[in-house]
Amino acid sequence: MNGIFKDKRFLLALSLIVSFILWLTVSLVLRPTGEIVISGVGVNVNVQSGILGELGLSAIEGAESTVNVTISGSRSVIGGVSAEDISISPSLSGVSGAGTYELELRASNNSSKDFEITAISPSTIVVKFDKYVDKTVDLKYVISGEYNIPDEFVQEEIYTDPAEIIVTGPENDLAVIEGAIVEIALSGDYSETIAAVGEIILVDKDGNPVIYNDDEISTNVDVATVYIPVHKTSLLPITFDYTNIPEYFDISNLKYSLSVSEILVEGEDNIIDRYSDLFVGYIDVRDIALDNPSASFRIKLPEGLTMQNHIDMVDIDFDLEGYVENTFNATQINIINVPKGYKVTSNAKRVSVTLIGPEELMNEISADDIVVQIDLSTREITQTGQYRLQAEVFLPGGQNAWAIGTYSITVTVKEE
Repeated sequence: MNGIFKDKRFLLALSLIVSFILWLTVSLVLRPTGEIVISGVGVNVNVQSGILGELGLSAIEGAESTVNVTISGSRSVIGGVSAEDISISPSLSGVSGAGTYELELRASNNSSKDFEITAISPSTIVVKFDKYVDKTVDLKYVISGEYNIPDEFVQEEIYTDPAEIIVTGPENDLAVIEGAIVEIALSGDYSETIAAVGEIILVDKDGNPVIYNDDEISTNVDVATVYIPVHKTSLLPITFDYTNIPEYFDISNLKYSLSVSEILVEGEDNIIDRYSDLFVGYIDVRDIALDNPSASFRIKLPEGLTMQNHIDMVDIDFDLEGYVENTFNATQINIINVPKGYKVTSNAKRVSVTLIGPEELMNEISADDIVVQIDLSTREITQTGQYRLQAEVFLPGGQNAWAIGTYSITVTVKEE
């Protein structure tokens, strides 16, 4: 034993053990209670959210505060207390609307541990309250630099996508925001639609940028596209065609004039180059008469083209000066393309036909010059009986005259 007590390392260890036992005895027996400081305890501003909700307010600044809390109690208990065991909330009784307030803090023990809260440092916090609202503002564009559109192209109205944005933030802070702009820079020549993307900048009523806190104010989009439609232009001549042109009739002898001979259209380069003219429709020659010497067509553009001169209709007027109408009882009724094994005869011996043509020519025409023709190839004949068929009227001599209206004749079909 004498040797052990002479060992310095043993004596040092023994001293430490005895000292700890003496300190524990003093702490638990002679001084069983004490105080400690719990640091970093968070302040819950929205613990009374019902009050803020009634006022429509939210904590904008100062809500993320932490404080130090002094607690007392049995040393064996307070040694195990953490920040999560303590609740800190401000008194909101003085909050009546948007603004900045100095709020007194209150603390409570939210655990089952036995300790008391003796102090809070700091004892107050400064919090800014306001209403979070949405504000819709127009989005405008600002273009810097110089750009050029070639002469054969046209620039349409510039627009942005989106046309407006939604700004969300404190009501008082949003009051200064009156609009938004997107800035783009251009240079050079453009022969197609421009689509340039730029960042959105919030501005005040004078168009000056507004400096704001990104944590408090936000927008539903951060960037926007500025569109500058650029279209190629072209003059397309108006064209039309005829139907039911009589056999032997030279349609080029029929003179006419157009209310609009060509229209100026625009469109994307790859679309407009597909077209060399604009076809408006067909005119039935049989409808051209002295009391109906014109035809009208609504202009309908192919998809992808728009019109610059905004013309809805085109009128075609035929020059019938010196023309007259005469009615003849035509007796030449020819039936062609009769099916094999059948015999077909016309029930009518003559047909009343009205012709229109130059007066000099019409004075020379007689009923014998007119042919009324029925083409059976246009109708399937499978049995005997009577059929009512369309007939064509023409002048074999090729004179510059034509029949007005339509004609039909009843024929009898018999087996040979």
